Amino acid sequence: MIGDVFDTVLLNPLINFLVVLNVLLFGSFGLAIIAFTIIVRLATYPLQIRQLHQTRAMQGIQPRVQEINKKYNDPKRRQEEIMKAYRESGVNPLGCIGPMLLQFPILIALFVSIRKVLPESPEALEALNGHLYKWDFVQHAIPISESFLGMDLRAPNYIMVALVGLTSWAQTKTTVVVATDERARAQQQMMAYMMPLMFAFFALSFPSGVSLYWVVNSIVGIGFNIVTYGFPALKIDPLIKVRAPAPAAVAPVVGSTRAGPPDEPVREPRTANGPGRSKRQNRRRRP
Repeated sequence: MIGDVFDTVLLNPLINFLVVLNVLLFGSFGLAIIAFTIIVRLATYPLQIRQLHQTRAMQGIQPRVQEINKKYNDPKRRQEEIMKAYRESGVNPLGCIGPMLLQFPILIALFVSIRKVLPESPEALEALNGHLYKWDFVQHAIPISESFLGMDLRAPNYIMVALVGLTSWAQTKTTVVVATDERARAQQQMMAYMMPLMFAFFALSFPSGVSLYWVVNSIVGIGFNIVTYGFPALKIDPLIKVRAPAPAAVAPVVGSTRAGPPDEPVREPRTANGPGRSKRQNRRRRP
């Protein structure tokens, strides 16, 4: 049942879309994969902008989160107060990982699609016909050439494995890191090196066509990050200006002794006889 839904909703449309792109791009399946990657990134552009808003919003409430971490020693109470701060600021912590989660079903479907679109046996070619729509130009486009830039898109390629790791690492260097404390920041920095190595390890068993998708996706992601976040190392400012929430819009920590700006001086209470003096004190000071 789940397999039928996966085939109908994701796999079959993806297979036929790749075949159509292959026809439009002069019979080059590698160019079809590149075009497919760019189209997917453009289609998920609204999600990328939402991710940008959430990232900037999380950056804006980091002072409040740090204040909560210092105030509460109980981990459960601390987590409750942090989630309360997120709700008050309209921030969804999971909003930053939406585009990443969307990539995984597409990656799985692309893995299966390349296996099926580039069959290695007559039996596999016959099975492919069950996934193709009954369109003449789609039916006549089979079989598809598996060669692109001298590599077999059906088999792993060590050059593509290295590019997967390199481009994934480069993408992490252009991504804004949001952390609540030093420990979380250290964990994110460690993941910035572990994730590219993990993706490169997976690419050892991927068809090079899937690796090609991942490399192009990372390169497009690097360009998107530079446009939206900028690149301070090269003094490049972001082209898309998204304002973070103002500090005044964030509510103070419950139980805090001060709710105003940290630099505001504490003033003595005024009375009718002068600041901080009672009527009897003023009478005693008279000559």
